[in-house]
Amino acid sequence: MGFLKNSVTVGLSVAACFGLSVAPAHAHHSFAAYDMGKTSTAEGTLKEFRWGAPHSSLVLIYLERGVPKQMSIISGSPLMFARQGLSPRDFKRGDKIKITYHPNSSGQPGGALASLSLPGGKSFSDTEAARAGGN
Repeated sequence: MGFLKNSVTVGLSVAACFGLSVAPAHAHHSFAAYDMGKTSTAEGTLKEFRWGAPHSSLVLIYLERGVPKQMSIISGSPLMFARQGLSPRDFKRGDKIKITYHPNSSGQPGGALASLSLPGGKSFSDTEAARAGGN
């Protein structure tokens, strides 16, 4: 009887730990930090592009009233970029780019990428953000 009780306790503990480990992964994909009902546009110079899972991201240097500023933009997964014909080689530091994004809810510069236009005509549209924003 003691063995069965201990087995059940261990089993429930493992299940609880697994459940807790899954929760942060699910929460990570939330767009709660962004105003998904709004879009803003910006253009500037690509400072950095991070091709990574679960999300890629970029840093854009833009001008605000003639003063250089920078913002961080979270974007889609590498798989989403690849499905739209893009690879890490398409993102070059110093490129002039245009973006549409859902701004941070906090009002701080940056947000979640909606679309991106690169030199040479390549573009990207974040379908996951579009679904979350109801677009």
